[in-house]
Amino acid sequence: MKSSEFIKGYTEIIVCALLYDGDDYIYNLVKRITESGGREIQITNPSLLMIMKKLAADGKITSYSSASKTGVDRRYYSLTESGREYYLKNRDAYLGSLKTLKNLISGGYDDEGKD
Repeated sequence: MKSSEFIKGYTEIIVCALLYDGDDYIYNLVKRITESGGREIQITNPSLLMIMKKLAADGKITSYSSASKTGVDRRYYSLTESGREYYLKNRDAYLGSLKTLKNLISGGYDDEGKD
């Protein structure tokens, strides 16, 4: 599909999942999404930046600048306590919805064929 449209609606929880274990910056988050998605899903830096702004406005993440080894400051993002709570509270619901979507998209067929 090669588009962020495929994960639309899931992007916020994906970012929270990626930030759950530690702070990261936009370029690396884009890279991680692309690689974790088997290169089937690609999101651009500007698209992800819009999501980050929304998460920040909702109080789920914060950001800070830090100098990199190349001397250029990078903006790092981290989950707030509210973001951690959001992730933990909603992760199972999102994972469950994937099973439902799979069933709906396959025309109501389960893994073993027609119901």
